[in-house]
Amino acid sequence: MIHILRLTLPNVYLLTGDRAILVDTGGPKDVPRVLAFLQQHRIDRGNLALILLTHGHWDHAGGAAQLKAATGAPVAIHRADADLVRRGVNGTLRGTNVTGRLLRTILDHSYPPLEPDVLIEDEIDLTSFGVAARIMHTPGHTSGSISVLTAAGEMIVGDLLMGGWFGGWLFPTRPGLHYYADDLPKLHASIRKVLAASPSVIHPGHGGPLDPANVARRFAPI
Repeated sequence: MIHILRLTLPNVYLLTGDRAILVDTGGPKDVPRVLAFLQQHRIDRGNLALILLTHGHWDHAGGAAQLKAATGAPVAIHRADADLVRRGVNGTLRGTNVTGRLLRTILDHSYPPLEPDVLIEDEIDLTSFGVAARIMHTPGHTSGSISVLTAAGEMIVGDLLMGGWFGGWLFPTRPGLHYYADDLPKLHASIRKVLAASPSVIHPGHGGPLDPANVARRFAPI
């Protein structure tokens, strides 16, 4: 049986099956909390099979180098975002609204770089890492953004979507766009791809969880 556990503030999910996969890491300052989270759920150095990054922005990938050193787990990211983690940068942040454009200078942080161990091309079956799930390439927020669909039908989508406002603090179950997107047409195509997979629930990086029916109502006309 697959379980999805969440550490909310650093945007971190833990998938547990025969082994465990950490999905995103939060930023560098979140590493102590993530390590405590792993310890709380009895995930030790041998049990963490993979650190999987949904994309290369600092609040999702910034703790990867430190967590790789602490756990020994390999780090995976889509090839299109690999250069971001190699350089420890966000790349260009293209605002989807006024809030995003105003926050750009505050949120554009660098982070400790690393060389990823696994480069994702499109879809990868995660069964070999001990979890019955698969990766889907869902670009738009960044070129290399990915989502994870479990065998139970739950989907983690990173920043493809956001719940509510103010980073998910207000009305977290109301679906909307993140503050930034590299390519809006690709992002909307990826949302349609996610909905076509018929997930039972959608877990974004900020806010959520989201009801797929509400996501479909919000984005179906696009």
